[in-house]
Amino acid sequence: MKTEPLTLLPALRAWFGLSQAGLGRCLCLGKAMVSQVERGVRRLPLRASLPQAALTLAQQATPSEPAAEAPDAAALRQHQQTCQHRAEQLAAELRRLPERAVWARRRLAALPTLTAVVAPAGSTPPSWLHEFASEARAELLRSGSSAQALLQARQAALLAEAAEIERILTSSSTEATGRKGAIKRG
Repeated sequence: MKTEPLTLLPALRAWFGLSQAGLGRCLCLGKAMVSQVERGVRRLPLRASLPQAALTLAQQATPSEPAAEAPDAAALRQHQQTCQHRAEQLAAELRRLPERAVWARRRLAALPTLTAVVAPAGSTPPSWLHEFASEARAELLRSGSSAQALLQARQAALLAEAAEIERILTSSSTEATGRKGAIKRG
């Protein structure tokens, strides 16, 4: 015997962000039973009526947009310090990269001269010359202009994130102070 689908359960699930299994835990039912009740295959068992009524009452008593919780200032401050520390590490790394890139560029710039001297007229260059050039190319990938630009971008992003966290903490502190003042005056 098919019963009318119970539209209240899907509404409760949507309101409270519950899966069928999650709602089932609240109602002391299994996921399959919740599914069957929602589809109208079975009726809601009597033992689930009180928890369902409590959830419905809570749904009606809860505003659709409850006030947001205050930011966790300690966690935000910790993350801000982490961002600043990592930005300082990147700054130190950025100071080292140009020197490494310069010697790599020097090697690559010297290749035509070296090749002309050690491998004249198309003779086979010595193996060290190939290694000399390969090391320089690899170093430019690690410390050249592109690598430096990416590190600068990461550093700027970390500093911007730290600054935004400071703005959030400052505005949260100002709002909290305003609320306390309003409570004392009231």
